[in-house]
Amino acid sequence: MTEIPKDDETAEVTRRSVLRGTAGLAAGSVSGMAMAGAAAAESKPDAATTIAAAERLAANQDPYLRRKQLWMFDVLDDDGDGAVTPADTMRFAHRLARLTGHTENSPRAQQLEATVNRIWHSLVVKPAWVPAQERLDREQFVTVMANSVAEKPDKTLQYIGVVTNLAFAMADEDNDGRIARDDGLRLVTEVLRVEREHAEHAWSVLDSDENGYLGYPEILMAVTDFIISTDPQALGNRAFGRV
Repeated sequence: MTEIPKDDETAEVTRRSVLRGTAGLAAGSVSGMAMAGAAAAESKPDAATTIAAAERLAANQDPYLRRKQLWMFDVLDDDGDGAVTPADTMRFAHRLARLTGHTENSPRAQQLEATVNRIWHSLVVKPAWVPAQERLDREQFVTVMANSVAEKPDKTLQYIGVVTNLAFAMADEDNDGRIARDDGLRLVTEVLRVEREHAEHAWSVLDSDENGYLGYPEILMAVTDFIISTDPQALGNRAFGRV
């Protein structure tokens, strides 16, 4: 079984290298201050062109990533109406807070709400190519996720780290830096709504030393793998690949 890195920086460097390899870089220059402004105005794509380019990127991504993104959509579509909205993401945050013993008005819960709202604004409201900023259907959600991973790799890692850190801190009630098996399984089944059998499989993969606990580095690595990795043998994909 793959040895789980115990160093946050090692995990971060590894994930950054993977993302940088897939994102791609583009640069260009225009001579002359006056010409630069005119050229930029002329070359700026219209909304339809930008949307089409974003959709093409999503359509051409690895099918394995798409399958995982559709699963995430189903988790976040709290009311089952076929769309993810800001209200859905808030209900997800409230569910996590409630199941970890935090009221919606607690500092931790409010911090999680603010973080989720910032991420929605960055990934959905701010980009010009997102046609509906208050409601994402399945394909629009996939497009948002695909473009986040490919075009904003550093931001994607930052979002993964911040949300995972907050969720871990909320679940680690005794502040001992680890999550016990029973608590972990309850959160996965009730927050992510994963079937018990699949949750137990995920735990068995992640708990490599079989001590009945998971630390933050192990959980961060698994979440990062699940969101960005196309390798079925990556830790997070082996853990959650059955979902």
